[in-house]
Amino acid sequence: MRPREMRWFSFGLTGLLALALWLAVPGIARAGPYAAGPYKVDVDVRTSLYLIIPHATVQVQLVGTRIRVSAWAPGYLAEQREIPVKTGVSTYAVMIPLRDRPKRFDIFDFQHKPLVSCFVEPDQGGTPTDQYAINLMVPVKTWPHPSPANVYVNQPGYGWPIQNSCEISVRDDFYRVRMLIDRGVLDDPHDELLIYVNTSEIIDPATARRWFAALRRLEATHPAAAADLARALFDGLPDDLAAADAPASLQRLLALKRRFGALHALPDRRP
Repeated sequence: MRPREMRWFSFGLTGLLALALWLAVPGIARAGPYAAGPYKVDVDVRTSLYLIIPHATVQVQLVGTRIRVSAWAPGYLAEQREIPVKTGVSTYAVMIPLRDRPKRFDIFDFQHKPLVSCFVEPDQGGTPTDQYAINLMVPVKTWPHPSPANVYVNQPGYGWPIQNSCEISVRDDFYRVRMLIDRGVLDDPHDELLIYVNTSEIIDPATARRWFAALRRLEATHPAAAADLARALFDGLPDDLAAADAPASLQRLLALKRRFGALHALPDRRP
C-alpha cells in the first residue's frame, strides 16, 4: 500500500473507531437539531438523575413567537418547555428532565397477607434509562429463605413475574432486594405493583392450592416462569398435600424428590 493510501486508510480507521466510541459512551446526545419553522433546536432529554434518555420521543413546534418542545419516554411523565423566540437568534438549546411515573407498591407474603414491615426505596441510581429499579427492603428476621426464587413482582394485566433481574444484599437488619423491570410497565393504567415475598417455612394447604391455579395459568403461557414459581413454592409445601393436586411443574419436582430420596436412602442396619 502506497504512503498516501496508508494515510487515508489510517484516517478512515481512526474515524470509524472514534465513531464507535462516541456511539458507545453513555450520556452523549446523538440526536441532531430539530426544526421549528426557520429555527433549529437542540434538545437534551434526561432522567431526574440527569442521565440522557436516548430513546425519548421529542416534538418541536413553532407556536406564534414561541417554540414549544415536548418530550416523553416509556415509564416517564411527559414534559413540555416553551422557548421565546429572540430577534436575530436562529438556534436554541433546551434540556428537559423527565420524572419517574409514580407507582404504589403493595407487598404481601405468599398467603396474601400484607407485609407492613417491608418497604421500597425510590433510589434509581445506576439503573439503565429503559429499566426501573424496585429496591425492596425485607427485615432479616422475617425472611427465612432469602432467594430470588422467593420474591415476585406482578403488574395487574401483565401477568407475572415481571422482574428481569434480582440481586439480594444485606443492609443493617434488612435484606435489600434490587429488581429491575421494563419501564414500559409503569405506563399501565393500574397505579400499583404487587410484590410477593415467601416468608413462610410452610404454606398452608388452602393457600398452596390458590398458587396451584396461578401455576396452571403460567404453564399454559409462560412455562419458564411456571418452573421458577414451582421452585419457589416447592420447599414450603405441606407434606400432606396430595401430589395429584399439584400442577405438572410441581409434580416434576416432587418426582425428582422421591427419586433422590430412593437413591440416597440409608440401608437398614438393624440386626
